[in-house]
Amino acid sequence: MSALAEEIVKVLGRRQKGRALVLIPADVDTILATLGIPASASKGVPVSLRATRVLFSGTKRLAPDHPDAQGFEPEVVEDEEVHDALTVVGERNEAGQSLDPEATDEEIIRVPVPFEFEWEPQPGVNGVGSGRNLRGKSTVMNVLLWSLTGRFSEFSPDIRRWIEHVEVDWKVGEEELRVSFDAERGVVARGTVISVNSDGTEGTALAAFDDDSFADAMNSVMMNRLRLEAFTVSQAGTPATHKWASYVNAFWVRPKYLKSIIGKESTLSIRLMQMFIGTDWVPVLATASTVAGTLAAEHKSATDKAMVATDAVELSRVAAQKSVDEVKVKIAALPSDTPDIANMRQSSVKASNLSREIHTLDSELIARAMSAETVRQQLKAAKARDHTEFEHALLTKFFHQMEPTVCPRCTAQVTPERRAAEPEEHKCSVCTNDLNLDSLDTANSVTDYQGDDEPGPRSEVEALEEALANVEVVMAGLRDQIDTKTKERDVAFTESEAAADLAKAAEERRTLDLALARAEGAAEALAQPVTPIDANPVEPLHLAVAQAAEKVLAQWVKNSQDPLLLKISSDIERLTIGFGGDSLSHIKLDGAANMSLRKGGDPAKYGDLTEGEKLRVKIATVIALIKHGYAENIGRHPGLLLLDSPSSEEMPEEDLATMVEALIAVAEEAPMQIVVATRNSGPLMDLLPERNRIIAEGDDYVW
Repeated sequence: MSALAEEIVKVLGRRQKGRALVLIPADVDTILATLGIPASASKGVPVSLRATRVLFSGTKRLAPDHPDAQGFEPEVVEDEEVHDALTVVGERNEAGQSLDPEATDEEIIRVPVPFEFEWEPQPGVNGVGSGRNLRGKSTVMNVLLWSLTGRFSEFSPDIRRWIEHVEVDWKVGEEELRVSFDAERGVVARGTVISVNSDGTEGTALAAFDDDSFADAMNSVMMNRLRLEAFTVSQAGTPATHKWASYVNAFWVRPKYLKSIIGKESTLSIRLMQMFIGTDWVPVLATASTVAGTLAAEHKSATDKAMVATDAVELSRVAAQKSVDEVKVKIAALPSDTPDIANMRQSSVKASNLSREIHTLDSELIARAMSAETVRQQLKAAKARDHTEFEHALLTKFFHQMEPTVCPRCTAQVTPERRAAEPEEHKCSVCTNDLNLDSLDTANSVTDYQGDDEPGPRSEVEALEEALANVEVVMAGLRDQIDTKTKERDVAFTESEAAADLAKAAEERRTLDLALARAEGAAEALAQPVTPIDANPVEPLHLAVAQAAEKVLAQWVKNSQDPLLLKISSDIERLTIGFGGDSLSHIKLDGAANMSLRKGGDPAKYGDLTEGEKLRVKIATVIALIKHGYAENIGRHPGLLLLDSPSSEEMPEEDLATMVEALIAVAEEAPMQIVVATRNSGPLMDLLPERNRIIAEGDDYVW
């Protein structure tokens, strides 16, 4: 029976609104074991981690005019991958020379120059400096991290190609380990972790690895020796386990990673801080929080799914009843009469016969119309011929077709106006007397008397007019017949169509009756009350225990952490001021890894600070955690800190000197190893012993 179980029993028994649970501690211990939550705590004891030797070697590929290329044979770059990399516009290697040839289609000449760098960092503060940027400082830091984590991410492209072999000796507590490996273009071909005897000889091989297994090998070797525990963080209900690499991110401070106070990622700051402070129940709290978060997410997901399923049943019932109502409405809208199939067929036949008769009459009407048009054209031609003969008679009447220009008696002019009036006004153009056209017609007419009872022969015009009249009479009769039969056909068609509609309605009624039967059956099946669907895979008791454990452990950790956080916050403020952050005061780091402070007397938070201020505060925070752990002998930070280019963030040389002095003082208070890489090498030269520093002066290179 554990103390944690006893406290959980109390918490569950105090729950309000009928949610109280009565359990015994033994049952709670069983549930905790099932959930994987430890019921006991382990005290964090710091184990030191120090780099004692770093060596890396390989082959540089320098431009022929580079000073270090003198005495070595140049060669044409034939490797396509290297060739392409060297022709990237603007690329520069860490040695500082441009890798952009004048013409990318020309041969690229490089001089292979072997190199080897070896250095033995010392306990306390170490410095890697240069007079200019891009002189190899960051490479030293990155090689240390590469050998420590098995991850290769921060190197420039040229260094990836140059480094071929790495050896780094690490002292873990009292044990010496050597991490050595060969690489090609950043990919580890083979490597080992070997223990090193006190006389410097190699001992037992602890791990062998390649590029894929490098990180796992270092995790396995380092976590147990440094007494660190993997911790899980629940993100959106999904547990994510963090191991050695996440811890190493907290050993390294670089200006481009200042978003979080501790480590590289804000989401891990709380757990890393709790681990490094070292209160007893921190690892258990991390596990309980992850378990509770995962179970809560699964419970919510299952509850949502059950609610959706229950709602779906209710929606199905409503939809079934709606279908019944809709079918009934459709049936009610159908006509109730029964179709007479015999009458429908008789009407259909009659309509068909009348349509054929109408078609015959239409054809005959068209033929008659064509005949009438022919007669009209003939009548028109006959009338034209009569008019021509009339005009000819006029000419004969007047001067036997002579055209006098003057009166034969008085020589009066016969004007064109008079001549033009003869056919219109029937007056002579010479004497202007009226014309006796009737006598002309009589004189010119041909009379063939054949007796008193028989009429004379008709003229052509009269005959044609009579023929046209007869045709039009026939056409009128045809039109009357067509109109009559069309009406009869329409009536028959309407009767047939109405009967067909009734037949169609009857068929539709039969279909709707079947649909109604099915819909009523479905509605009846779903008419029972809806029973809530429970498909929750999470045992409610397990969730309650996990959440209670998280609550209890959070309070225990808080009770232990709060006094320690006051001391750590005081150290952070003192160190920040020592690093040149004079305007920052009242610094307070809380249990959620949030920081409040005053800047120039005004309230502020860590996120409100400038990049230079964040850098000072972050360095101070890591050092305060290290110092506290060793002072109280309860922390888990191994005491290693890598500071890469701190002077790049608004830190003048005098402030860097102040920081280095403060770091030296802190390193004397608590055992730690700090490596500072900076291009402001003056403070390193002035403040660090020769064996604690590597300085490339002027245009020189670190390696």
